[in-house]
Formats: sequence, structure tokens, C-alpha cells
Amino acid sequence: MALELANRGRSVLLVEGGGVEGPGAGALIYESSTSGRSYPLNGSRLRWLGGTSNHWGGWVRPFDERDFTDQPANGLPGWPIALSELSTHYDSAAAWCEVGSDQYGMESVRGHEALSLLNLSDTRFSHRLFRFSPPTRFGRRYRRALEESELIDCRVNLNFSRLNQTDSEVRSAVAATLDGRECQIRATHFVIAMGGVENPRFLLNQQNAPGNQSDFLGRCFMDHYGFSPGAMMARARMPYPRGQVASEDVMVVIAPDSMDPHSCFTLSPTRPDDVLPPDYWANALIADEESTLYRLGMINAPTPHPESRITLTDERDALGLQRAHLHWHLPDSDFDPVIQLYQTLMAELSGSGSARFKWTKRSPPAESDHVGVGYHHMGTTRMSASPDTGVVDANCRVWDRDNLFVLGSSVFPSAGFANPTLTIAALASRLGEHLDLSLGGEANA
Repeated sequence: MALELANRGRSVLLVEGGGVEGPGAGALIYESSTSGRSYPLNGSRLRWLGGTSNHWGGWVRPFDERDFTDQPANGLPGWPIALSELSTHYDSAAAWCEVGSDQYGMESVRGHEALSLLNLSDTRFSHRLFRFSPPTRFGRRYRRALEESELIDCRVNLNFSRLNQTDSEVRSAVAATLDGRECQIRATHFVIAMGGVENPRFLLNQQNAPGNQSDFLGRCFMDHYGFSPGAMMARARMPYPRGQVASEDVMVVIAPDSMDPHSCFTLSPTRPDDVLPPDYWANALIADEESTLYRLGMINAPTPHPESRITLTDERDALGLQRAHLHWHLPDSDFDPVIQLYQTLMAELSGSGSARFKWTKRSPPAESDHVGVGYHHMGTTRMSASPDTGVVDANCRVWDRDNLFVLGSSVFPSAGFANPTLTIAALASRLGEHLDLSLGGEANA
């Protein structure tokens, strides 16, 4: 967003809490505690230029139209913006993320007609694509552009600690180094883009916490969670895993067309079961072709639970800010529709004779069991159409502060199965355009 604003002729001070190549002593700022379902919070965050793009796997996919809906989830409204409001910004995001294509339909894959995939034509499922960034390490990739820009002043190892504010706006901010030096920052607009845990932690640490008019600040923490309910026997060498489609760097998944939850299935071929004789793997039910076993994994859309939240502890960090505590509420009831979706896929593909299935898990994991996560910290400063159900408005502005904005996946009110990075970049592009226009003059002025 800083680079896009500079491209539009705007001056930007970019304040990074960590260093250029690593966090240094600043890593201790992120030490946090957890309760509820086990969550690897400390290991999932990186505090230096480029943030968690420094360990990003590069998975890229925009949210689907069905994800941008105001249909309530767990009684809470969804997005107050439509997919169409992000369409052009998704194009910009694809360029920033260095993705080879901004098309995600199966028809965009060269030679897609010849791909030997499962026939889903008579089912309630369809194939979807993930594309991949190199992955782009934003701090490393755009460091020179930051250094060479005459309109961007990028300061590293400098940490926002306090907002000087009235009831309606931020007048200035105090930033500090870990050795105790402080400075005061004045600007027309302030954007907090610290991540899905630090965004609410920083705001909760402020007097008269901005955006907390309805007690949603820090609530509705979400992450994509995994589940592997079973395995499928089907034709061998189907090109579902990444790298199997020779023409492009894509991964093919299976997702429901309209059923909930908006999860997806990944297919990973495994070694055939040694218990079964070799003739079993040339099964007439699979059209007399060589067969293999595929492990089915599920990437699941999270539910926004208000009791899943970031709060503050009494312990303070080197800047004097109270540390974060995450209570991850992921109840058994969130797994019930996931298991039902697997049952539906199993029934529809078994009925067509294209696959056979077996269960490996029929019930939700215990709270003490490990659950795979995406390290996608979402929902803690949720976007809403009303200040009664969120922290920021449709333009990412904090509801009760005229010149304070929050950026990142913390503003997501809901999420499908897609990774958040591309949508974060699209929202950054959109907010950059909004700030430029709100300051007056045409774009690129």
C-alpha cells in the first residue's frame, strides 16, 4: 500500500517494528499465551520487514463470490462489500504477488480438457484452482523500491506504542525503539497493519480503545483448520497435487458448489494398501484402470465465534504494552458439517462408480488433539456494515476514529477456504486508492 500511495504521489512514513533481515530482540514482543484448543501462536508470526511473507508457502487464490456475502454466519453478518468491489484490485494483487496469471477458472489452464480428473458433472462439487507465488518475500523483493522512493520514509526497528487521540480522531502517534528512545509521528491518516494478533492487541492497549464501541475488538479470531476424514481409491496418476499439471504451477482441489461449509478437498496419492492383493488395484468399479489410494485432506472455512478472541494479560513487553492472550474456540459443532460434507462427496462419487472410500476419522478431534492450521490470523478487527457488529467500516476505517484505518486479514468477517494473502494485497490496493482520493485530487496526482 505504501508503494501504491507513492505511485500516486503521496508521502508515506512506513514504520516496521522489526529489522530488515530478522527480528532481533524484537521477536520477544510477540511472546503470547493461549487457551482453549491448542494453537501454535508464537511460531506462526514473524516480526521483520515483509512480515509472515518470509515463511509464506505462496498459495494464491481470491475469495469466491459466495464468500463475499452478508449472509449471517453464526448469527453475525458477513462482508459489507461485494466481490466486484475488489475485482480490479485482485489484478493489482496478482502483480504484487508475482503470480503468473490472474485467472482461476479451470478453463484458464492450458490443456485443461485433457486433464484426467474425476468426473464431477453430475455432482454438487466442482474443481477449483490454487495458483502459486514464487513465493514473493515482500521485504526482500521490494526493499530496493522502498529505498529508492523519494516519497517513502521506511524506518525499521521502530515500534508504535501509543496513539494520542480525541474521541473522533488520532492526533499523533508515539513510536519507540527497544532501547527506550521515542519519537512523535504526525500524519493526516494512520494505518495499523500489524497482523491479525497485533492489530487488536495494539488497539486494546490504547486508552478508550478505538473500534471497541460494541466490544468486538479482538473477538471472532479465525483460522483455516484441517481435517483428514478418510481416503479414496480412484484412477492412478490423476493430476491433483501441485506440480502434476505440466503446463502451469497450479494445484487442483474439489469444493462444493453451494453447500456449507465452504471447504475444499485436497487429494494426495499414497502407496497402495499392502493388505490388499495387487489385482484389487485394477478394479472393475474404476473402469478397469490401474488405481491408487488418495489421502483426502480438507481445508475448512472457519466460523466466527465471539468467544474465540484476543485479550490482554497483565504481563508487559519491552514497550510497556500488555501481552496478547489467544483463546481459540473451535468446538465439535464446527466439525459436524465438515464430516457431513465428506459423507456427501463419498455418496455422490461412489454412486457414479468413479471412486471408493474408506473412513479414517468419523468424529471430531478432541480439544487436546493436534489440529492442522493455516497460520491465517483473521477476524479480530472485523469489517461490518454497522458499528454494532464490527470494528472497521467497508473502507477499513475504524468506526469511531475519522483518520484511523486497519489493514490485513484481521478485518475479514468471514473466510472461505482460500489463503488470505491475495485478498490482503487486494484490500491494500483498494485502501491505497481510497486514501488517495479522500485526500483530494485525481489518482496519480
